[in-house]
Amino acid sequence: MPIVLVRVDDRLIHGQVAVGWTRTVGANHIVVANDEVARDATQKSLLKLAAPVGVKVSILSVAEAAALLVGPKAAKDRVMVLVRDPQSLLALMDGGVELTKVNVGNVRAAEGRVRLTKEVAASPEEIEAWKELDRRGVILEAVWLPGGAVTDFNSVIRQQ
Repeated sequence: MPIVLVRVDDRLIHGQVAVGWTRTVGANHIVVANDEVARDATQKSLLKLAAPVGVKVSILSVAEAAALLVGPKAAKDRVMVLVRDPQSLLALMDGGVELTKVNVGNVRAAEGRVRLTKEVAASPEEIEAWKELDRRGVILEAVWLPGGAVTDFNSVIRQQ
């Protein structure tokens, strides 16, 4: 199964993902990897409603998503993987998912979080996870919109 995009976006499926990114990368299957959302029937329903017509949506725990992504079940799909945080990316990798490049989208600022770029903020734990992804050789690119300016997020995280 080709993974056509891996995106960190705390909103998960929303207009930009549903319209812009899905079309840009030609995804026909969105895999949301988030333990909390996977347990919440209401959130799952709302996210599925936000997906484009004709695009399959799987909302799974991170462990279940890793199993799906390395298994044969979705082998013919063009998959976009969505997570809310870098810790989920590390867990996917630890589950056998090969990640080479990650699109860092919108991660909102809040108390206890440091703003790293205009669209990305992180807690100290998230900064450590970003640094580990960098150490593992994952290319990290902050891109808010398809076709938009690309920020080398590896360089940003190395300055922290």
